[in-house]
Amino acid sequence: MSAVHNIPAPRASATDDAPVLEVRDLERHFTTSGGTVRAVDGVSLTIGRGEVLGLVGESGSGKSTVGRCVVRLDEPTGGRIALKGTDITHLSRRALRPLRTDMHLVFQDPSSSLDPRMTIGQIVAEPLRLHRLVPRSGLRGRAEELLGQVGLRPEHADRHPHELSGGQRQRISLARALSVAPDLLIADEPTSALDVSVQASVLNLLADLQRDRGFGCLFITHDLAAVEFLADRIAVMYLGRIVEEAPTAQLFADPLHPYTQALLSAAPVPDPTLQRTRERIVLTGDLPSPLSPPPGCHFHTRCPVAMDRCRTEVPELRELREPPAMSRRVACHLANTSPSGD
Repeated sequence: MSAVHNIPAPRASATDDAPVLEVRDLERHFTTSGGTVRAVDGVSLTIGRGEVLGLVGESGSGKSTVGRCVVRLDEPTGGRIALKGTDITHLSRRALRPLRTDMHLVFQDPSSSLDPRMTIGQIVAEPLRLHRLVPRSGLRGRAEELLGQVGLRPEHADRHPHELSGGQRQRISLARALSVAPDLLIADEPTSALDVSVQASVLNLLADLQRDRGFGCLFITHDLAAVEFLADRIAVMYLGRIVEEAPTAQLFADPLHPYTQALLSAAPVPDPTLQRTRERIVLTGDLPSPLSPPPGCHFHTRCPVAMDRCRTEVPELRELREPPAMSRRVACHLANTSPSGD
């Protein structure tokens, strides 16, 4: 039995039949002196209860902005965000506060997300105190219990963040996030700031927690090995848009979008005997500026198989259904796609 089984399970609600997260046509634009940056440009995605959706792409693709919009740290410019069937897109801070226990964000760098003035015990207990989930007299004991469930000792509660390693600090971030038993966890590059030697242990812990507690998870990363290990489905972003989404095994076995194909062709395989037979695709040019994205398909300036239509016509993110009862979406004029039900 897992050592994390005592963390409370996500709470049931009247909308338990709804996806834990549903995002439709999400946009996030930033106005700068040089113009408007379309950081997120019409993203739609759904996460079911107990499901892990990996969101991957190059730096600057907009994936972290999607995560920040979902928890309303960034205000969406357009679109809709629903948490367990409740539209939270335009809720005031006061109206949103009771729902904060249903979602939590784990940041990329634990050093910058943990208050250096607070002890570890205070940090872990803070959500419980703010939401009045545990009596003040029980905060210390609950914090120690949570620390134990992420592999730390009770005496760590009296230390400060700078006294611990990066891997230990990220475990503290997970303990704090799961203290309120959220239905949705946003993990934004949770291992990229860690030494390679501790990345695997943190990923294993996150996988154990997710499996045992059954929360939905948006796992944002550029690490293809990590997302293959953790995610049930993967969505690939390029310059603010999703270009492909599929079950993990399908995506790695048969990527349809040229950008996905290029990403996977560059991914190292730890076991040479299991090397996938995939030709290396080298993209030319740099990621275009989101201040002036290319017309048509954003990827056409770097795509090795682009045609004239790609330079003028935006490809629709269309659904392709394949047996056995799996669905995937791809935005490419060359992909053999058909609308659902055709």
